[in-house]
Amino acid sequence: MICYNIIRTLNLPTERKIIMTSKSIRAICALLAVLTAVSCGSAAGAPETGNTDATNEETTTAENSALTDSVPALDFEGREFRTVEQSAIMYGFAPEEQDGDVINDAIYDRARQAEDRFNLTIVPTVYEDYGTISSVVKQSVMSGDQVYDLVFGQMYQSGSDAQSGIFADWNDIPYVDFSKPWYVKSLNDAMVGGKLYMIESELSISYFQQTWMILYNKTKAEEISGFPDLYKEVEDGTWTLDELNRLTSDVYCDTNGDTKRDDEDFYGFAGTSAGCLLAAFLYGADGRLAEVDGDHVEHLIMSEKTIDVLGKLSKLFYSNSGTITKTDALSKTRRELFPKGVVLFEAMQVNDLLREDFGLRNMSDEFGVLPLPKYDEKQEEYYTVVDGGASVMVVPANHDNTEMVGAVVELMSAMSYTDVIPKYIGMAVEQKGTRDEESIKIMREILDSRVMDFAYLYDGFKGWVMSLPEIIKNESAISSTIEKKKSAMDSYYNSVIEVLRSEE
Repeated sequence: MICYNIIRTLNLPTERKIIMTSKSIRAICALLAVLTAVSCGSAAGAPETGNTDATNEETTTAENSALTDSVPALDFEGREFRTVEQSAIMYGFAPEEQDGDVINDAIYDRARQAEDRFNLTIVPTVYEDYGTISSVVKQSVMSGDQVYDLVFGQMYQSGSDAQSGIFADWNDIPYVDFSKPWYVKSLNDAMVGGKLYMIESELSISYFQQTWMILYNKTKAEEISGFPDLYKEVEDGTWTLDELNRLTSDVYCDTNGDTKRDDEDFYGFAGTSAGCLLAAFLYGADGRLAEVDGDHVEHLIMSEKTIDVLGKLSKLFYSNSGTITKTDALSKTRRELFPKGVVLFEAMQVNDLLREDFGLRNMSDEFGVLPLPKYDEKQEEYYTVVDGGASVMVVPANHDNTEMVGAVVELMSAMSYTDVIPKYIGMAVEQKGTRDEESIKIMREILDSRVMDFAYLYDGFKGWVMSLPEIIKNESAISSTIEKKKSAMDSYYNSVIEVLRSEE
């Protein structure tokens, strides 16, 4: 008998409070509107009145307008629209041809429709690394050459580059409507001095692909006596850090019997001690690192709540008997452990679901998608972040046709939201021909729960994010370690604020 079958019987709470937030409701309605074309504004069995048709028509029109761009008819007379991005992105901005891959072909169609509608030609440039992109953009702006119209720059690198004054303010670019659902609105909260140098929308496939979430092994979970319905826990708002610790604490089995904790054994949770991953859990539990307070930085990491979150993470990664924590590259555990079926829970990124080298689509066990756990049941919504290596969209400061940039970004963002991303979600959570509808709904909610703040966006590999592995290493020393680092963090973040405000 496999030993994790008889580990223990889990005790379930007798009462649950159902929490359905406004964000969740909006997300579900949007998903239904996109995937099934069913209006969520009309109710079956509603009493008939003389204005029923008119009311329904107005409601449907309002819903549809939220899912369409509002760019007028424009003609850019065959001008080239030049982009630059990193080659590591699974699906680029504008594929050269269709190849039968559903996602590739949807992105291809998106590009062609933009070209036809605005009479322009998309010309993408691809480099192997973000460092090269940063260098060529800086060089072009400083020399006065307009080489690129839209740049997909690495988040942390772009946060550093923004301090050089080489990016345009998105607030000055027409047609970009941040009230639309395809934009990541929390980026606005990261503005300093009213300037918005970096934005995200579902146009940026990298930003979508590198969104953090939790996968769990459904097959193995069903073999554990008393294991709860995790989809119901998510719906009820009881999926918390404490619950994750509880469900994994005793889930360890020396499967090969060699008395060593190695990659052939079975674990409750697997992760790596990497800053971006720890930050994902921290933000998921509504913890925050720092924010701008006037002309200075306020270190939210020193709050009682955030320190408590960090303590829970320390338990999960270092004290939990069911956890295996690696110190090597982020992708290693995701690629080598979970797909083998030897891990019950693991934090993953959306793109992991379709990467051939990860093998999740050929995994023998069934798996499900969960959001990052909450801090406690009182937390109203689930949150997640995007890995710091994801791309953000920036525009070179010397650009001479912001009208074209805004029109293309708005149109293609809307098309991504209504066509590309739903197809991506469907393929990502479909296993061996079986659609997991609960996971599809949760995936959409995860995407709608992405948050961002000043400290994360402008970490620049020097801020609190990259210090998290050291901070949580010793649970009893979390507060003292933060205090030791505070002076250096004051200096770094305040210098960022000073530079950005000097550009006002």
